[in-house]
Amino acid sequence: MTKTFLISEQFLRTYTDINNNIDTELIKNAIRESQDIGLQAIVGTLLYQKLVTLVDSGDINNEENANYKTLLTDYIQDYLIYASYWYSLDAIYLRSRNNGLIKPMGGENSEGVERELYNLKRQSIENKMSYYAERLTKYIIEEQGLYPEINNSNKLYEQNPNYNNKYKNGFVFRKSPFTSIMERAGIPIYDARYKQYPPN
Repeated sequence: MTKTFLISEQFLRTYTDINNNIDTELIKNAIRESQDIGLQAIVGTLLYQKLVTLVDSGDINNEENANYKTLLTDYIQDYLIYASYWYSLDAIYLRSRNNGLIKPMGGENSEGVERELYNLKRQSIENKMSYYAERLTKYIIEEQGLYPEINNSNKLYEQNPNYNNKYKNGFVFRKSPFTSIMERAGIPIYDARYKQYPPN
């Protein structure tokens, strides 16, 4: 579990509607979970550890690490805003008590959670998180040559980026009557001339 944050608590509060009265520890735990669970699955353990080391040492701002800074500031931080918010929702809006889940109202007051409203809020944030996760994933696929750590994991406890489960590329076929049917059905088709897209 990392103790180095790639976004700050204040950064998260600035770009979301998380109230300033929310407990700092809840926010920090959500950031940690979004990094360790969500981000690490996207970029892999070695690249994740490299970024944490650069941020921890302050070397992320050195000119030779410009590619890592671009990855962090232009792609990862956008993802982490909504991933952290998503991971924080249970702790912010729900509390476990002897009488079940309750919604804190300040002080000693609380009331039952309206599940439908909670689910709507959670889905809205998850949609944004998924958008930025896919954007980050596409950048990593296109620019993987800049980040040698991506494919260097050789231990069971190190995660490799896995883009085949959630973020699938479209099919690649020669143009034929069959591809016209697929296009009409809304299935993305890539031209086989574009070799940079990895096959599934």
